[in-house]
Amino acid sequence: MKFDKRHRSGRPGASELIGAVLAIAITLIAGTAAWSYVRSQAAVSEGTIQNNAQTNNNFLNEHYNVVDMYFGTTTSATFWVYNTGSVTYQTFSVRLYGSTGLVNLFFNYTQSGNVKTDQVYDLRSGLATKCKTAAATYEAPSVTATTVRTTNAQLYALTIPPTLSNCPSFGLTFVSGTTYTVVVTGLYGNVVTYSQTM
Repeated sequence: MKFDKRHRSGRPGASELIGAVLAIAITLIAGTAAWSYVRSQAAVSEGTIQNNAQTNNNFLNEHYNVVDMYFGTTTSATFWVYNTGSVTYQTFSVRLYGSTGLVNLFFNYTQSGNVKTDQVYDLRSGLATKCKTAAATYEAPSVTATTVRTTNAQLYALTIPPTLSNCPSFGLTFVSGTTYTVVVTGLYGNVVTYSQTM
């Protein structure tokens, strides 16, 4: 039996036309989605590159020196930071330790949301105890909140906190003849070390 092509039902080419229109529509939708995604990723990448460049620039422009250190009392050490860079200086942390290994303190902060709380950590304590105390009365001015403009100096006084359980550095005193070192880390990652014998 033979079929006559002239008597097919439906309009010839209608399904092909609908298929072509759907293919074009799907291609346009997919292309628009891909373009939007690439555009948003490009914006994210651009922002990341800009932030990294700014951080790197600040790191290269952050220059400072500890120019002097002395001991006002047997529990207080004072040092001067002089900003020789081209950006405003701010301390990220200070480590203070003695050559005998008895005093080993770290002045930094904890942060909750946008609120920073200065802390003194005893680096001789175990990781399990994480000995620390609020540093408000043991640093003057606040180590991590004080800024120093270019070509200016800032004096920082650090005090050993009183005796506290599980904190072997707390309650000690600075001893004559011992060399004490401050390791000062700037906000952008530069590190300066200064030592002084009491």
